[in-house]
Amino acid sequence: MKIQIKYLTAILIIVGSCEISCKKFLQKKSEQSQFVPNTIADLKALLDSYTIMNTSGPGLLEMLSDNYYITDATFQTTLNSSPDIALNYNWVKEAVPYNNSWNTVYQNPIYYSNIVLDHLPDVQLKAGDEAQSKILKGSALFYRAFAFYEVAQLYCKPFGINSSTDAGIVLRMTSDINSKSSRANVAQTYEQIISDLKVASDLLPSNTTFPSTPSKIAAYGALARVYLVMRDYESAGMYSNLCLQQKGTLIDFNDLIPLKSPPITIFNSEVLFHNVTGTPTVLQSRNARVDSNLYKTYDANDLRKTVFFKENTGINRGTYFFQGSYNGDRGQSTIFNGLTTSEMYLIRAECHARKGNVELALADLNVLLKKRWNKNVPYTEITASNVNEALNKILEERRKELVFRGLRWSDLQRFNSEGANITLKRVIGGTTYTLPPDDPRWQMLIPYDVINRAGIAQNPR
Repeated sequence: MKIQIKYLTAILIIVGSCEISCKKFLQKKSEQSQFVPNTIADLKALLDSYTIMNTSGPGLLEMLSDNYYITDATFQTTLNSSPDIALNYNWVKEAVPYNNSWNTVYQNPIYYSNIVLDHLPDVQLKAGDEAQSKILKGSALFYRAFAFYEVAQLYCKPFGINSSTDAGIVLRMTSDINSKSSRANVAQTYEQIISDLKVASDLLPSNTTFPSTPSKIAAYGALARVYLVMRDYESAGMYSNLCLQQKGTLIDFNDLIPLKSPPITIFNSEVLFHNVTGTPTVLQSRNARVDSNLYKTYDANDLRKTVFFKENTGINRGTYFFQGSYNGDRGQSTIFNGLTTSEMYLIRAECHARKGNVELALADLNVLLKKRWNKNVPYTEITASNVNEALNKILEERRKELVFRGLRWSDLQRFNSEGANITLKRVIGGTTYTLPPDDPRWQMLIPYDVINRAGIAQNPR
């Protein structure tokens, strides 16, 4: 008998209890105390849940970065109400885990994707269902891979020479609640992410009606991003190029003037895949103040300075908050960490530069920057006399273009893996807190209840 939305009563070993919410109907399988979908429509309904599949990214991805700061008063208020947020904000060794950045990802996109992948082979296909079945499989693999990637940026070391021995993430490959959880190594973690995305790219259509739904182009974009953090620049360049060959649209920021509120709309023409993270209180626009040195790097005729940032008022005048979210009017409460064409141009430019092709690298960079420049002032193309100068300019623009996108934390670890020796600093109440390269605090603590239930190893401190 078909029934309306129900709650999943079984407790997941890895993620704790989870409420299932979908707009389609599910059939009860009483001996498992679960509700089992048995049609293509049922499975599609699970993946069509925007709230579950597209808004569950980990807020720590941006919260830990150096794009912003908070005042002493905001820190104290946060410390009193949410010490897990406050102490992780300044990377305190004794900070307790911020559970949402693990639990929500495993409970939502990973678990739902696994339900689809587990039950899809058992569905009796009707005439015309074959194509939809392939798309569903590709979509589930994409969502799972994207979620695994997000978790890997926070809970394991960057991909490198020790990846076969460094502890990775938990690769939940089934929705079976009785399946034991264990940590893969870093190499296995990225092998699974890459495998899922490659299979997805073969199954998905080139385009979809809404960018909240995975597509072949989105899979190429995700592969470019993943290979970039792995420092496989050959592959990152190849997939960013495949992506841009099919879609290279950029917003002309001149068309955003005069500014509306919000300046940038949701599902705009640059978006390849739409995804957002939760937003801890310190990241909300009333609290997060844009790093002043970062703000100063934008030229007066760089329209991103106006589109992305807005000056605070009253006693806070002279400081700025971020308003340029690709999540539209929902951007005040979420961080967009989806995929866009602008990111692909920057990835391809960086990969060209790392291969020594300065001309192609700067051509991509200038294509992007011309769309961000005040049309009433002549644009002077970026030039460089050598590879290192070109690469540095591209990385500077990467920071400025992809600000508040949940990417800075991964970039910092990648740069430090290549010897950048970047130490993060925050000052609270006159005390300076630092996070030097290779410190174990770059890897977040896994929630204690997950450690206790699954018996997996905790990240060191």
